[in-house]
Amino acid sequence: MSNDENPVTFPILIGKKVFLRPMEPEDNRLTYPWFLASDPQSQSCHQVKVAGLEEVVEASRKREACDKEGSFMIVRREDRVPVGKIRYFNLNLLNRTAEIGYLVNPAEQRKGYAREGLILLARFLFEKLDLNKIYAQTGAFNNASVALLRSLSFHQDATLREHHLYNGKVHDDFIFSLLRREFEGSD
Repeated sequence: MSNDENPVTFPILIGKKVFLRPMEPEDNRLTYPWFLASDPQSQSCHQVKVAGLEEVVEASRKREACDKEGSFMIVRREDRVPVGKIRYFNLNLLNRTAEIGYLVNPAEQRKGYAREGLILLARFLFEKLDLNKIYAQTGAFNNASVALLRSLSFHQDATLREHHLYNGKVHDDFIFSLLRREFEGSD
């Protein structure tokens, strides 16, 4: 599918501290080192394949546009420096749902950038794509992600027991969701 056929257009989404802009292949030169520095296996219960930076950038260039996902850079407004990335995937327009994921530069964590990025992305998904629910999966041991999702009124829907091998130990994963009606008025 070409970009012209993609029904989702990616506007720049502007918040107080950050704005979201569509990710480009070259952005991986910033985000992939953040991913590696953030302990990749802690971020996913799926097997993580560590690759070379050039391989990651080239794979992103070759990847065809897809109407079931979208990736954005989280950019600090004051100096236009990228501080993170955020994405939606597994978009299901029939059920009006999508999964979300996020990553912030380790040097920029705990400054509210992921929180504001999630609010901007949720607003886009609920208002522009008319979704009813967004959801995220995180390791039970990822206290920062669990706290972030709870702070935005995400509800814990499920516990995937002993689902995530991390540091030689099996941990639970949590699935959180936020419904459109629960989001309205968030800021």
